[in-house]
Amino acid sequence: MDDDAVDEILYLARANEPAELSAYLTDLSAQVQQSKAELVAAAADPYSKNTALHYAAANGHASDIVKLLFSLETGKASAPASGLINAANDAGNTALHWAALNGHLECVKMLVQAGADVTMINKAGHDAVFEAEINDKGNVVDWLLGAVEELEKGIGRAGESSGGELGADAQSESTAQNGSSRVDSGSVEGVRRQLGSLETHGASKDG
Repeated sequence: MDDDAVDEILYLARANEPAELSAYLTDLSAQVQQSKAELVAAAADPYSKNTALHYAAANGHASDIVKLLFSLETGKASAPASGLINAANDAGNTALHWAALNGHLECVKMLVQAGADVTMINKAGHDAVFEAEINDKGNVVDWLLGAVEELEKGIGRAGESSGGELGADAQSESTAQNGSSRVDSGSVEGVRRQLGSLETHGASKDG
């Protein structure tokens, strides 16, 4: 896939053109003999490493582009294309970071429910909750904290059923340019301490 094809995929995702994007991917797939899911996964800006999902999430295109991208591999709008959901750009931001810092709650919900990792940290040291908080997206912060709490409950139940062993996988261009920015937030730091406690009880942590 050449640079022009990458640019077109990213443009259509950013512009919220689901019908055009779907048709373009269908034609391109036939030309290069790759699946549409493979094409989308490979379509990243060569400099920023932003994907189509980054642009869709940043602009709040939950009901259109995000659903289309998720459906490419499995045929289900709630399931992500492989390798796309937690892809990080050059600044370490995932699509969830961008949806959170821009306050796009429906995108945030869709991403998390599809398997986005809420604990991933960007190069500024921020997770999606922190990005939402420093950008005054209180509704996103509240929902994400609730989602983390439910995740921890699920991990706890799994640990109890397996004899006490816990398992958890831990993995934005952020609008906050100062990597040392800090906000006094008992709730956010509390979540991090709780996740850290889980990790010390046998959780694995990936990149």
